[in-house]
Amino acid sequence: MTAVLPKLVVFDLDDTLWSPEMWLCAGAPFSHRSGRVYDSSGVEIKLIGDSKAILEELATQAKWKSSRVGYASRTEYPEWANECLRHIEVGAGIHMNEVLRPLKEIYPGKKTTHFQKMHKATGIAFKDMIFFDNENRNCVDVAPLGVTCVYTPNGMTTAKWKEGLAAFAKR
Repeated sequence: MTAVLPKLVVFDLDDTLWSPEMWLCAGAPFSHRSGRVYDSSGVEIKLIGDSKAILEELATQAKWKSSRVGYASRTEYPEWANECLRHIEVGAGIHMNEVLRPLKEIYPGKKTTHFQKMHKATGIAFKDMIFFDNENRNCVDVAPLGVTCVYTPNGMTTAKWKEGLAAFAKR
């Protein structure tokens, strides 16, 4: 039997997929070399935990071809986050901005607003979404919509990825 997969896989950015958080970095102008991004002080914005492998799986494995990715961030620096998405590589020549036609809701505010906009843009039901975030308060806010939420206090790991997919499949 084929596993039930979410139609929309949504990730927070700061301290879920990458570090440092946008508000902690020196900001623009960013430089990028060989799929890596550096802030104006030379600090690299790095994918953390198993983020790279998970995003590469989403971008390359056929089982995910009918799904979409979403990035939902409350950062005060959306221009910086978008630049990082355009230039951080998750696989050979694949940037974060190219993984499964990503939806981007990157601006200050409540995560519920981000999800409502993604739902409106795609027609994907909340019950068909999964969300990974390092801030529990965001999971608490979004869960009542019917989204499967996974708290990732240490960023994205393979264990949290598998835990989330298992919880989604049981819903």
